[in-house]
Amino acid sequence: MSGAVAIKALHSATTASAPIKLLKGEDEETQSIKDASHVKFGDSSIFELDSITNFYNEEQPQSLRAVVFCWLHDKSSIVDYKNECLENGIADFKFLVKTELNTWLNGNSDSCTFVKDEVEQNPVTAEESQQTEASAGKKHKLEDPKIERISGYERESIDHNAALRGSKNIDFGYLVSDAKRLISQLKRSKPNTQSKASSSTAQKKQPIIIVSPATTSLLSLSNIKEFFEEGRFTEPNPTNKPSGGLVTLTHKSDRLIPSAQQIMVVDNVEMFTKPEYWDRVIAIFTTGQAWQFAKYKYSKPELLFQKYAGFYVSYQGEPTPSKIREWNISQISVDRGEKRFRDKMIVRDFWADIDKILIAKGYGKQ
Repeated sequence: MSGAVAIKALHSATTASAPIKLLKGEDEETQSIKDASHVKFGDSSIFELDSITNFYNEEQPQSLRAVVFCWLHDKSSIVDYKNECLENGIADFKFLVKTELNTWLNGNSDSCTFVKDEVEQNPVTAEESQQTEASAGKKHKLEDPKIERISGYERESIDHNAALRGSKNIDFGYLVSDAKRLISQLKRSKPNTQSKASSSTAQKKQPIIIVSPATTSLLSLSNIKEFFEEGRFTEPNPTNKPSGGLVTLTHKSDRLIPSAQQIMVVDNVEMFTKPEYWDRVIAIFTTGQAWQFAKYKYSKPELLFQKYAGFYVSYQGEPTPSKIREWNISQISVDRGEKRFRDKMIVRDFWADIDKILIAKGYGKQ
């Protein structure tokens, strides 16, 4: 079976929470992917783990073994995952590639930019198919001697398109050349900016929000999802921090393209190995401590918050540090204790600001 079929079967199984079984041969179950040769997704067909899929990493198609192993380590930290890959001799994916794949497989994203559609090779045209069927039918008719005798009186019928062509073949190749030249001139005189914009928008990856890893921060990976998705602020709880160091916020909006409605939140920028990761950053939360920015693209807060939107979360009535005002950062004030009636209003205003930022960065629908 093709790699595309295997990836679709894996996606169907993961979104439906169906079991994934590693097999020795095609019937003996095993817990070791190193010993396994096949895999079964739910009740679907069995696939070879070494088959090449249409999931691409660094422009290279990856084996089903590498993709399945990545999903099985969805909850593992990036360090543990890479160590396991090295131990089992399996190709590993970078932090954001792993994250986007698993986000798509668990159903939190409608698409994955690293899964490419297969192109059907050597397609049979409708005309060739009709000719083949006609030849087969004619051969079948001539097997009967009576029909063969009658067929001697047959006359081939033609449709109006064939009749209009006439009996003399005319070469219209020069028209093709003229058309190509005209199209080339039109492209040079008036480029199709709308088409380019649509293509660029379709390829945009998920935006990123960075939060502070400081223990004094009122907003962290442990409580940001509940706050910005459900409109309820709770105290941060370090024990609830996700092991993978990543949270995905779902923000439905008719004004944004699908990839902008799934926003990645991280508190560690060490995995930002390419400049494109910083291009996707739309907001940075800080506690006002400059050490947070030591490994950022811009380590000076005065310059950093000229490039990116900054936010500071504090309790209502508390004094604002002078640095927050100097750094041009927006302040979000939440109530203490059980006074939660203002939370939804705060969240609504926050998403209104984020929508403006996303549209300005090209994530708006055309």
